[in-house]
Formats: sequence, C-alpha cells, structure tokens
Amino acid sequence: MTVEPPVREQVVFDRNRPPRSIALDVDQGAAACSNVFEIEARIASTVEVLSPTTVRVYPERFDITTRFRSTIYLPARRAYELQAHEEGHRAIGEHYYGHAESAAREAAELLIGRAFEASGADRPAAEHAAGALVRAALRDAFMQRTHARSAAANARYDAYTDHGRKAITVADATVFVIAEDP
Repeated sequence: MTVEPPVREQVVFDRNRPPRSIALDVDQGAAACSNVFEIEARIASTVEVLSPTTVRVYPERFDITTRFRSTIYLPARRAYELQAHEEGHRAIGEHYYGHAESAAREAAELLIGRAFEASGADRPAAEHAAGALVRAALRDAFMQRTHARSAAANARYDAYTDHGRKAITVADATVFVIAEDP
C-alpha cells in the first residue's frame, strides 16, 4: 500500500482569462477548490476460464496506490480575500484523504474472493475486462469512503459559512462540519 502525500496547487487567474479546467462564475469573482481523490491497483487474481472468450476472476491480493490533489482557483483581484475560505475546503479534503489507507484496505477486503465475470474477443481481452470490473468496484468503494464524505462535508462547510460570508473562523467551521460526518 502506498499513500502518496497530498499535492497542493494554487492558480491565481485574471477574470478575463479564467482557467478552462474548472467552471467558475467569474462575473461574481468566484473562487473554487478542486479536491481530487485517486486510487490505482495491481491485482492478483485466480482466473476461472468459462469459455475461450469468458472468464471469472477472484481477486486475491491488491497492490494499491492512492493520491490526492487539491487545486485552489483564485481571481487575482480578490485572491487574498477568498483564500482562507478555499483553504478550508482543502483542509476538509486532506482530512478525508488522511483516512485513505484504511479506506483502500476496507475497499479491497470487500472484493477479496468475490467473483467478477467478463467476456472479450479472446481470453486476454476477457481477463482485461474482468480486471476493469474489479478496479471499478475498488474505486467506487474507495470513493464512497473518501471523496463522497469529503464532498458532503464541503457542502456543509459552504452552507455553514454561507460560502465564506459569515464571520466564522475557517478552523471552527472545518471542525464543526467534520464532526457532523454522516
């Protein structure tokens, strides 16, 4: 298991040239924080050949790597004013990424020994398709334990702080919304 350290980036943009990588309401001087959770895995599986073009795989072992990338987008004219609120969003994402190892282990444990059946043009194609099913199931289970919880907490954070307009410290707001984790 490899849990890579979080990667942080900050993009300050001119309102006349907003970044294309994220949708922003530049007329309102909008800022944003994009928290991206990633998981990849090498999977050792037992393969049952059902036909020349269909297999059933049973995952036995996972070699997992997780990543987290947080990018804060700030309009140049209001960067300082909006940065603290967006740092709160980053802190919430990093909090949930702090559980990445246990989330990935739990997700993998759900899949050990479970059957995944797939077909393809030939046996290698069928094995590849079955591997894709296993990776998708692993990703979905991991994202439910990390990204989905982070997104819910970030929505609560925006509601609680009125998108940074209320006089509440970022630290107090992040502690409050994380404590209300579903």
